[in-house]
Amino acid sequence: ETTVAATRLQKRSTNETMPQVEVHSVTVDCTVTSRFAHTVITSVALNRANSSKEIFFEVELPKSAFITNFSMEIEGKVYVGEVKEKEKAKKQYEKAVSSGHTAGLVKASGRKMEKFSVSVSIAAESNVTFILTYEELLQRKLGQYEIQIRVKPKSLVQQFRILANIYEPQGLSYVDAQATFLSNELLPLVEKTVMDKKAQISFSPTVEQQRKCPACDGTLIDGDFIIKYDVDRQGSLGDIQIVNGYFVHFFAPPDLPRVPKNVVFVIDRSGSMSGRKMAQ
Repeated sequence: ETTVAATRLQKRSTNETMPQVEVHSVTVDCTVTSRFAHTVITSVALNRANSSKEIFFEVELPKSAFITNFSMEIEGKVYVGEVKEKEKAKKQYEKAVSSGHTAGLVKASGRKMEKFSVSVSIAAESNVTFILTYEELLQRKLGQYEIQIRVKPKSLVQQFRILANIYEPQGLSYVDAQATFLSNELLPLVEKTVMDKKAQISFSPTVEQQRKCPACDGTLIDGDFIIKYDVDRQGSLGDIQIVNGYFVHFFAPPDLPRVPKNVVFVIDRSGSMSGRKMAQ
């Protein structure tokens, strides 16, 4: 588990008025090769006010993923975050915040996800580009691989895009894309191209298509964009890949008898379960 420590960027002063911030673009670019997913999230935010404002960047990523890079570009200068182990980074994060530096931290956000958040103060009429890269080894569950992309821009975005490219040398048996927020109007915007070993999925709604209603400022884009696929398993021996002296063997024999299981349900009655959770 990783997080991002201080980036040595001194915060400028801000006033107490609400920030006039516009999220100009959000791009999620995911590349999957042999069950290994490499995801880059790029977000550009603008400060339209005539004074400096604090701009927040929050991303939820799978708990099984690990951050490999985080950077911010401000007024043409790139600030690269330092990725450290969680316990070391937590101490450095607290030190950075107390001294007024910018820092990012990963915290739990439910059973499957973790939230990465960072804030930075931006001068008037300026912009900031956030770039977060994380990687994940996909696990096959219930006969398929799943890529979960959580998107919560919280406002309308001028340029919004999700693009996923999948390449499996073993071949693809099927590919499906869905989202918890897809309406009948948004569903046709999910474009899917599937070939023997490659697949591409894209989703790029315009600002008007993102609106909850014609006169609303609220956005429909709020939830999970999920891609599910499986590889061709016609060969019973599976797939062996060798790279730089290392090998990995993927196999899932379809004709083996199921292993008997004992299922145990544990009811937690501790203090953390008080309220609605205990009522449920």
